[in-house]
Amino acid sequence: MGIEELKQLQLQIIRKNKTCNIIGVLLFIFSSLVLWVNYLSKYNLIELTIMAILIDLVFCVIIMAFVKSRVNGKNIRTFYKEFKNVFVLSSLQNVFDNITYYPTKGFSREFVKSIGMIDTGDSFNSNDYISGKYKNISFEQADMHIQEEHEEEDKDGKKETVWETTFLGRLMIFDFNKSFKSDIQVASRYFSAESLPWSKRFSRVRMEDIEFNNSFNVFAESEHEAFYILTPQFMEKIKDITKKLGCSVMFCFVKNKLHIAVNNYEDSFEHNVFKKIDEKKIQENITRDIKLITNFVDELSLDNNLFRREV
Repeated sequence: MGIEELKQLQLQIIRKNKTCNIIGVLLFIFSSLVLWVNYLSKYNLIELTIMAILIDLVFCVIIMAFVKSRVNGKNIRTFYKEFKNVFVLSSLQNVFDNITYYPTKGFSREFVKSIGMIDTGDSFNSNDYISGKYKNISFEQADMHIQEEHEEEDKDGKKETVWETTFLGRLMIFDFNKSFKSDIQVASRYFSAESLPWSKRFSRVRMEDIEFNNSFNVFAESEHEAFYILTPQFMEKIKDITKKLGCSVMFCFVKNKLHIAVNNYEDSFEHNVFKKIDEKKIQENITRDIKLITNFVDELSLDNNLFRREV
């Protein structure tokens, strides 16, 4: 499917959605009138009237959500699939070598648990898996959304379930230019200790850089390895790139690879099906999402193998 065909599919989706919205409004008006004529007009209770209309509104919204899913669901799924093929895949191929892209797949919960860098919560989702090479550095990446389930009480003591997002961003895994024997974690202080399994397993290491200690928590199996990996120059680079991102970032050195979790509360390589296709703007957004990968290689000098040693 080409760009023009994608635009035509989007117009078809929008037209059907507008039709469903009109039908939904008419259904709500009709059902509200039926309620009023047959029931509510017999009672002079404002509270009852408001409650009944609100229930009717919710009922109509549920019905229309179902109708929209039946009418437009397949087309919307096709749109997202073809958008990724038309815009995203071609852009990735222009920047990376040996590219593999699975829009609907990601890292498994079991895999993320095996790394041990972050708690996977009560709900875990991952998609937009990409693997390839940049400047001869192999990498993998995928979006991740992690949520915790909590129970809260309102003022009347009634309990309700609340889902709290603890991570929404990307996990990236790069070849690292130094070999090491033990695991190390560098996490922005905004990550809670409860979400970091390593904080319970490893010792806290304080570096010689006071500013770095104020911004990050370092946990390591070996203090010697932490000082070997986190040189003054490398810590400066970590500080600089984290400041530019303006969000919580975690760097984990596991099995001679660098794992980076960026909690930027963004879902990468996406486009709202109801938003006009502006090719220039879309390309700018995709380029920005791609740069999140390339900037780590460039700014952390991951392609510099000068100091690689064998374990």
